[in-house]
Amino acid sequence: DLVRSRGLGDVYKRQGFVFAPSLLAQAEVDVLTADLDAILAEEPDPQRVIREKDGTTPRTVVNPHLHRDVYARLVRHPALLATVEALLGEQVYAFQMGVNCKAAFAGDVWFWHQDYPAYLEDDHIPTPRMVNALIFLDEVTHYNGPLMIVPGSHLIEDTPDTSDQGTSYTLRYTGNDLIKSEVERGGIVTPTGAAGSIIFMNPNALHGSGANLSPWPRRLITLTLNAITNKATAPTTRSRDIVMDDTDTPPLEALGEDCLLAGAASAD
Repeated sequence: DLVRSRGLGDVYKRQGFVFAPSLLAQAEVDVLTADLDAILAEEPDPQRVIREKDGTTPRTVVNPHLHRDVYARLVRHPALLATVEALLGEQVYAFQMGVNCKAAFAGDVWFWHQDYPAYLEDDHIPTPRMVNALIFLDEVTHYNGPLMIVPGSHLIEDTPDTSDQGTSYTLRYTGNDLIKSEVERGGIVTPTGAAGSIIFMNPNALHGSGANLSPWPRRLITLTLNAITNKATAPTTRSRDIVMDDTDTPPLEALGEDCLLAGAASAD
């Protein structure tokens, strides 16, 4: 598998993320973006599509794998599952998914944060035995609001308060003093590359992204896969539209390598 063949396990443990360029084929990405366009064209539910501050521009499509066949197939993609299961050493389930749209000219900032503090404090996930698979739906460059990550920051523990930081999305954003000290220690890495590339990231890795002032979108799927032995110990305090009840959720079983293309063909 990808982890063993490329020796990525040690890299992941040391820096808190690994980057797999072009792991999905362009044809697979095209299936995902076509379905994303369909969601945005037809989905009226504000709980499923979070908008930017202007009330119009889409910011995040929430958990499309729960109601769209294409995204349900994506979470069972063998390349994804094999990599994450190798990193965690056990089977996983889909804890949460968002498609961050980062629209051209209007995609707003995501302030620096770690994901796990919210998973721990708000969703009662006992340990950070989770992996975020961050899937590029567009070519990501230095111009269209790429994700920034601080290597080694997954080793820090912090529990900030909730805030919207002036955006349309409330989260536990990291304080400036900690950001400064961590960046001084570890620097900033900005993975860029073709659509279909994937960052596999520890949920405690400190990350964020600037506004997209470019004329190119930067759509990114953030899929959080959780170890099957690491389920919530109490109900979430957040909306069930954001975090589902994982009590009876079984481990994911991989589909075939052509699952996205075969699913699109059968839908036609």
